[in-house]
Amino acid sequence: MRPHQFQQRRRESATETAQATRESSPPELPTFDQDVHRLVVENESRPVQILQALVLDHTLTTGGDVLWLDAANHANAASLTRLAPSRRLLDRIYVARAFTPYQHAELATTLRSTVAEEDIDPSLVVCPGLDALYDTDEVADAVGKPLLSRAVAALKRVARESDASLLATHLGRPETSPYAEIVARAVPSTLYCEQTRFGPRFRGPDFETLVYPDATGMQTTLAFWRDVLAHRATASDMAVEPATPSGVMIDGTQ
Repeated sequence: MRPHQFQQRRRESATETAQATRESSPPELPTFDQDVHRLVVENESRPVQILQALVLDHTLTTGGDVLWLDAANHANAASLTRLAPSRRLLDRIYVARAFTPYQHAELATTLRSTVAEEDIDPSLVVCPGLDALYDTDEVADAVGKPLLSRAVAALKRVARESDASLLATHLGRPETSPYAEIVARAVPSTLYCEQTRFGPRFRGPDFETLVYPDATGMQTTLAFWRDVLAHRATASDMAVEPATPSGVMIDGTQ
């Protein structure tokens, strides 16, 4: 066998092994059990796909509703639709969007009454980019800091009274941004995610990624997260719908 033929066979064998591994052992993702968590993705300040995948996985495995107070367009509808293995999951995600710090604070403080009025039974409260709208020139620090603190406290209260988990992110760095530091101080339980050549590695107080499928063919792109969620849906006996065409190939190219 010639060297290039041997290398080709090795690649084919690795691909077959990766496929068999993915079929037999769906990748594991961290779960959220009535606690308050802060997601930090190393070297990525706005982890939209990772956050969306965790939210969809939680919705899939718990069967509860999700309250999503959005800032900085983390609740991107096109991405959520492409990631979701079933459109039924999206029916259980309630999104409120804020575009100013005052809107964000108002939505946070009225979320409690919204839950009661709309008869929503949340198992997860999602608040990405918590500091995004406050750390701007639109509001002075003397107003913005207490405004953000009240918003975070209101969100934690809703989660606590609903027996729900809370998942937050921030755009700034706590060591340099006083607004990101407010979020970090209020939500100290941190779930870290590191992008590795084998896939995403999560580590937190009660979870750590220890085993990866073979890396061949598995990319940390939208296709990767779609693959993870499809496995989880199949394991939960949910019919997996065809992916919405998005132009994203399995190797991450357009």
